[in-house]
Amino acid sequence: MRSTRAAQGFTLVELMLAALLGTFLCGVVFQLLFAETRQGGALAESLQLKQWQRRTLQLVKGDLERASRWQIDPDPSGRWPCALADRQPRLAITPRDGSDPVVYSLGPPPSSIWRGDVLMRCGPAFDLQGGIRSGSRYQNRVVLDGVDRFELIQPPGLPVLQMQLEQRTRLGGRVRSQGVG
Repeated sequence: MRSTRAAQGFTLVELMLAALLGTFLCGVVFQLLFAETRQGGALAESLQLKQWQRRTLQLVKGDLERASRWQIDPDPSGRWPCALADRQPRLAITPRDGSDPVVYSLGPPPSSIWRGDVLMRCGPAFDLQGGIRSGSRYQNRVVLDGVDRFELIQPPGLPVLQMQLEQRTRLGGRVRSQGVG
């Protein structure tokens, strides 16, 4: 009697090919999942940076709303209420109440916990409701870290200030925000 192919089962070569194909497919699926996870992490980081940039621009805009005047790229050797520690003053905002100017500076971080150049605000402290605490001393605080660019433009003849912030993500992408104050 003749034996059929079904009664014999699979050959060793067929089993090896099936195992190789299964391993290859698992590798492709893991690569896709890994790439998706990395892309999701990059998107989350970009969204977080964008949110911090918007918050920073709102802070500058709030200081500009309380201003009688402002100066872009003021003299670094000026007499400022806070030490700048090799950071360049980018914006000096003189409040309407005549108090010391609020100064935004860009440069090296005050300690190694920050991931690059920092944008710092030298100004009065805020209360729990987000308003300026009356009579508070000026404080130098990091507003944003890892700043690649903080650009300020005042269009000729207009009492507005255009602001642009740019930061680099860990994977080398760039996140930009702009605002008007």
